[in-house]
Amino acid sequence: MENKEFDYSYIEVLCSDLKIIFITDETTSVTGYTNVHMHSFWELFFLNEGSLTVNTETQQYKLSKNQIMIIPPNCYHSTSSDSEVVKKSVFFTFEKVKSTEREKLFDQVNKAFGGCGFYKIDNGGYAGILLDLVLDSYSDDKLGKDWRLKANVTELIFALYDLIKEGGIADEQGTLRQSSYWVYKYAIDRLLDIYYKTDISLDALSEKLFVSPKTITRIITSAYGKSFNELKLELRIRNAKKLLTETDLSVGEVGERVGYTTPRGFFSAFRKFEGCAPGEYRKKYRTDGSTETEEYGDII
Repeated sequence: MENKEFDYSYIEVLCSDLKIIFITDETTSVTGYTNVHMHSFWELFFLNEGSLTVNTETQQYKLSKNQIMIIPPNCYHSTSSDSEVVKKSVFFTFEKVKSTEREKLFDQVNKAFGGCGFYKIDNGGYAGILLDLVLDSYSDDKLGKDWRLKANVTELIFALYDLIKEGGIADEQGTLRQSSYWVYKYAIDRLLDIYYKTDISLDALSEKLFVSPKTITRIITSAYGKSFNELKLELRIRNAKKLLTETDLSVGEVGERVGYTTPRGFFSAFRKFEGCAPGEYRKKYRTDGSTETEEYGDII
């Protein structure tokens, strides 16, 4: 089974007592449909071309060329777009650090972003230019590349801050405290999405992230209340349920798709996790009226 490598980059910029953590990955310019999800960062969309629809739990936002959308942390949303869309999306968060500088920035910046909710900016031209500069800086070989990158990230965040403040929507309540801890959580989530169907070990995941197995265990336990293996099993079963209800794959093929080498192993794990056999689950939750199933009850 072949798996593509997960590639992400992040940069930290210190501005007085404000640490900006800015993250990009291989989906930065991916278009199309995304399922309902949430994340622990602010996400920034910018449309160079085309149109994009962002659906939240309570509202639908339609974005067109040169418009920006700021997605707040821990809020469910999904997206869909037309075939002509050219979209950039990145993640960012903030951390408060000790500083001897007289000007303190964290409270003001965190307060503004924490109160903005889902925020649509009609004329995001300047911020869009800065975002392009940031993304271009990752691949260029110009002198002072890292310093240019940090300067552009800083200017982008403060340009967004100005736009939010001009909108007059900063809220005294609801400020959010983020941490660089979430950088690792984000990377762990993405890597497990890719490797959950393999026998990847905690040590192997640790090597990919350049962080100790102990740190990964602490983050997973804190974020999910589960062990590494429990979280990997949950991902396998969750994806198996999706395949059972949305495809015509046999039960054995579903098990293989999510990483089980034998129908017996898949059947046993699924029954233990869900309390019923895979075929019974499909029959109960299939939405297209089909009840045709393949079952392995006789082999367990």
